[in-house]
Amino acid sequence: MQTPANIFAFITHQSLSTYKRMHSRAPLPARREAEKNDRQKQGVVFVSRSKDELQEARGHVVTSYETLQDQQRQLTHWTPNTFLWGSYTDRRKRILRGHRKNNLKQINTIVLDIDTKQTDLYALFLGCSEENLPDPSLIVETPRGYHVYFVLEEPIFISPSTGYQALEVAERIADNMKQALGAHVPIDTACNPFGFFRMPTADNIRYQSETKASVPKLIAWSQSYEQRQQRSALHVVHGGAQPRQIDQAWYQTLLQCRHITSGYYTSSRNNALLTLALANYASGRSYAEAYDELDEFNSRLEQPLSLQEFRRTMNSAYSGSYQGPKRTYIDMLLMQWTGEASTDAYGSGWYKFKKDRSERQRSHYEEWETDILRYLELHTSTTCAEELFLEGSQVYLAEQFGMAVSTLKEVLKRSNKLVKIVKGRGRGQRTYLASRAVVFAYLLYVRQAQVVHATTWKAMIEEMVTEAPFPVNLLLAETQEAFTRWITRVEQHFRTSWIC
Repeated sequence: MQTPANIFAFITHQSLSTYKRMHSRAPLPARREAEKNDRQKQGVVFVSRSKDELQEARGHVVTSYETLQDQQRQLTHWTPNTFLWGSYTDRRKRILRGHRKNNLKQINTIVLDIDTKQTDLYALFLGCSEENLPDPSLIVETPRGYHVYFVLEEPIFISPSTGYQALEVAERIADNMKQALGAHVPIDTACNPFGFFRMPTADNIRYQSETKASVPKLIAWSQSYEQRQQRSALHVVHGGAQPRQIDQAWYQTLLQCRHITSGYYTSSRNNALLTLALANYASGRSYAEAYDELDEFNSRLEQPLSLQEFRRTMNSAYSGSYQGPKRTYIDMLLMQWTGEASTDAYGSGWYKFKKDRSERQRSHYEEWETDILRYLELHTSTTCAEELFLEGSQVYLAEQFGMAVSTLKEVLKRSNKLVKIVKGRGRGQRTYLASRAVVFAYLLYVRQAQVVHATTWKAMIEEMVTEAPFPVNLLLAETQEAFTRWITRVEQHFRTSWIC
């Protein structure tokens, strides 16, 4: 691993001078040699000594790595992206001037802010894998959470002569990364990805690798992500004005249930929360309002969901993938937990995909795979073994996913993100289907509980595969090798490992 001093150059792409222009402690020959190589390095970064000073826009302008290294212990925040120039509106009070977007010289890294420590960092890497994003280069712990650095292979240079088009592209990539990874970990979407961040030190670096993100690949990923989001947009099937779902009797009835638990196919507490959250989304309620009410609902449950599972479900409901809950799920939940179906007159049709499946016969199989994965994410659980999968005949599953059986079979044949177990033959055949990401997340969840008992990874997975009921045992056996390879690759770059 690199030292924190070298990390500055790694992140900023050698865009600062090597030594101070004045009062440098470096030998004269070394300074002269560096000056030959520093002719194009005219950028600056801004630094600050505390959060309070930063809020008052107080700090220093730094032009050299020597200064960063000398002052590192006294600094708390910096701008990892390089600016053209920097000065002060009040030199005596050190009020900074120039740290604005249109003064950026180059974008070296995209930094995302996780604004809580109540999260699983491995879920971030799982999210990167599932969203086809590169792994982070650096994770820095902050007093409230983590700063996640995606250092670019080559900087994105900003030019006013092109109308700051490169900056717009970078901002769009960053926004899409926030949205994509926000479904896996609590990303602060309001945080400026090109602003001030916690200064990396030997004490606060939790993860460090040599990985850098390819700009052309990020651009291609961003375009593909936007196309997928557009394809997954939904519209309401029924017409006419209808009352808000959160004002209907079924919503209030379900909201008062306290005994909803896990282990009930399509009628578990996870599905109950998702249904209530989708009702809030369809009613036009803000995420914050829905979060507060449903957090109270979850707290009242006799067996509440974990904070991580609660947030994952809320994020899924507000991701834009669906516009509202299905009537069939509402009725199943009410029958399971109240003994009565809903009497609300909300029509038989609710929500469906913008394009009818019959119109999408030429769709790429990646689209179908994405649809299946999204469905599994919404209807399975990462914390309950009995809810890791969906089961049924392939005809039934294809019907749930809105595709032909032949298409489903081809997707299952090609996909490495889906895990399939088949039992029986002919009409009695049952297919058990899970998302690899959901199974991985479940293994991480179980591992966290086992670590406190000093159980080794090998012993834990062997016991789970041996003792878990069907089909969970086979799903775990099918994925354990891939999970071990993935987690070993990720964990080697953490300062402290605990899984394998």
